[in-house]
Amino acid sequence: MRFEVHHNLRYTYSREVFLEPTSIRLKPRADFSQRVEYFNLLVDPVPSGLSESLDLFNNHEALAWFSGKQSTFALQTHFKVETTLSNPFNYLITDPLVLSLPAKYGADSPALGPYLKPAPDPSVANLAQELLRESDDNALNFLFHATDYIHREFQHVIRPMGDALPALKTLKRREGACRDLAVLLVDICRSMGLAARFVSGYKFDPGSKDAHDLHAWTEVYLPGAGWRGYDPSWGLAVSDLHIPLASGPTAQDAAPLSGNFRGTDVLSKLDYQVKIDCLDEAPKANALY
Repeated sequence: MRFEVHHNLRYTYSREVFLEPTSIRLKPRADFSQRVEYFNLLVDPVPSGLSESLDLFNNHEALAWFSGKQSTFALQTHFKVETTLSNPFNYLITDPLVLSLPAKYGADSPALGPYLKPAPDPSVANLAQELLRESDDNALNFLFHATDYIHREFQHVIRPMGDALPALKTLKRREGACRDLAVLLVDICRSMGLAARFVSGYKFDPGSKDAHDLHAWTEVYLPGAGWRGYDPSWGLAVSDLHIPLASGPTAQDAAPLSGNFRGTDVLSKLDYQVKIDCLDEAPKANALY
């Protein structure tokens, strides 16, 4: 699928502030499932400097720093991308020890350490055990069931600002924004020994209530298949209707934008707009079963 995306955001401050260096992870990921055709980033005010790099988790990161006081901070991105993962189930598991839960990784274990810790809260682990009993101790069945369970049993809400909530808080509330539900699924997977990470990006679904927002989901590492996505907000295996930006062990590691400002008694207001146009005819979303 080919998509064109425009993403504009603006912070307005009640008085002038000093902007700290800001990390921007809004360039789509380039890998086997996605090809970036074009990408442009505009920052206002014009930064004193802007450097590009790969961060610790191989995400594209632009770091902008500023001088002087500012009353606003704005970003604009425009890009075209082709997603190619039309069949999210086309893989072969090469290590059977992962299929029986709790999972065990062989030679991959040291590299996966950050994606297996910290240990989830006992309440989350108890939920994972319940889901496991309903999944015949099979890892793939468990992943499908856990993703579908969160989609069915938790209310999906829109919360434009704020960090992702801890899994325990989401579990108690029985509702959450997409990033909260993604964190919950990460912790559920880790309690079963499955390496899991948080992913930020976009999902094309023009009829949904969050069609014009950033999105978040979970990826799990399966030997032979690599990192595979599961979206608890929608109860879906991630396919070519998702556009990943960044990923990491925690939500903060994959934050599309990270930065602070210095000022006293300052209020900030966020305005944003996301527009996703499909340049092809969109297929139906892939169900888990």
